[in-house]
Amino acid sequence: MLKKIILLGLSLLILLPASIAQVCGTTGNEVMERLQQNKQSLYNTPIIPRSIRYLPVKFHIVSKTDGSGGVPEAQVFDMLCTVNADFSAMNLQFYIKDGDFNYLANSAVYDLILDSDHPDATVNPTIIRNIMRANKDNDALNIWMVKDIILDADNTGNILGFYSNADDWVVMLNNEVRGSSITLSHELGHFFSLPHPFNGWESDPYDAEKHGNPVQTNSPGFNPFQIIPTEKMDGSNCEVAGDRICDTPPDYNFAGISCSWSEEIQDPTGTIVNPEEKLTMGYFPCSKDDYFFTDMQQQLMIQDAASSNRNYLAAAPDLVTTTLQESTTLVFPSSNEVLTYYQNLELEWTAIAGATQYMIEVDRLPTFVFQKQAFFVKDANFLELNNLEPGKKYYWRVKPYNNYSTCQPFTSALAFTTGDSPTAVSYTHLTLPTKRIV
Repeated sequence: MLKKIILLGLSLLILLPASIAQVCGTTGNEVMERLQQNKQSLYNTPIIPRSIRYLPVKFHIVSKTDGSGGVPEAQVFDMLCTVNADFSAMNLQFYIKDGDFNYLANSAVYDLILDSDHPDATVNPTIIRNIMRANKDNDALNIWMVKDIILDADNTGNILGFYSNADDWVVMLNNEVRGSSITLSHELGHFFSLPHPFNGWESDPYDAEKHGNPVQTNSPGFNPFQIIPTEKMDGSNCEVAGDRICDTPPDYNFAGISCSWSEEIQDPTGTIVNPEEKLTMGYFPCSKDDYFFTDMQQQLMIQDAASSNRNYLAAAPDLVTTTLQESTTLVFPSSNEVLTYYQNLELEWTAIAGATQYMIEVDRLPTFVFQKQAFFVKDANFLELNNLEPGKKYYWRVKPYNNYSTCQPFTSALAFTTGDSPTAVSYTHLTLPTKRIV
């Protein structure tokens, strides 16, 4: 039985859904070449997906070297559920490759300072990248989840995620690994070649005193060493300006504290700019369910997924793609059951059609934030516990899932109390599941 010990104590920062992009570390330079290739491919041979394409993902849960601080797996499940909903219109769906996570206990990767000039840097960024490359799964989309992301010496660690074109992976801040955030959907947009709608203004957001009103003819950014024209509201230069996607209106990095834009900022022709606040690739703080990809953004991502560059994302032939429609029922111990023993306790729940795995949480408190233990059972509906204390009250709950379908919630928790005697009851199940204490 594999056992991983993770100390509880990660305090989650609750961020607005729109915080995704205000601190995204990806720039247009990372994706623009592929975007142009995908546009040309779209014009020449547009792809019309007739079936769902399932894309393997390797999630890397990074912790400190002592094993503490890694993001809880349940939050990864919730995040994957959100991403699959956001990409369903494109017939692109993601699943957990091999049904498990890669656990990397390394404080240098956990803190992820990728600029040696930063005052807190203690490990050469090249060493950090080499550690990550050694753990990369070359047959999957790699998503790293870390405590901090610092990309340059002036950065104070407030970046929530980024896509690296050089390594073709996504890095996420632990605080953004949750179902209520669209940060991963935003970063996967970059993965599939989408820039921000305000390309050219990423490092220099619009300021009337600096950029004028009407705004200057060219944006302050370069791509690379190439002037990026300021996008016009009438779309006349949309093929070469901004994000070069013609159904996303101009945005000069306007995002503030509201999802409703009302400022009268003029483009170079004197036309008032009306940005689309609810773009997933934008920076405006809107409600999670309001964000979307435009039609052309969707088509470009479909083209990118179908390109030869993405051939390595091949689905497993035995992948179970059943969407779970129901949860399980806890069988034993029943609610508030008082046991006579505390060893060899076998939890049991009902099996669910389509579920290939179950996540079980056990804790001394019903909030599951005190001494939570997380267990993972494959192709079985029972779990034997041998580390409970005598005469104590415990709570337990179960979440069914498969590699693709992770949206079913945990069951309601049931309580039971252990007895004072070790069990003498015989048991027949000899294969123990993977276990992780968090």
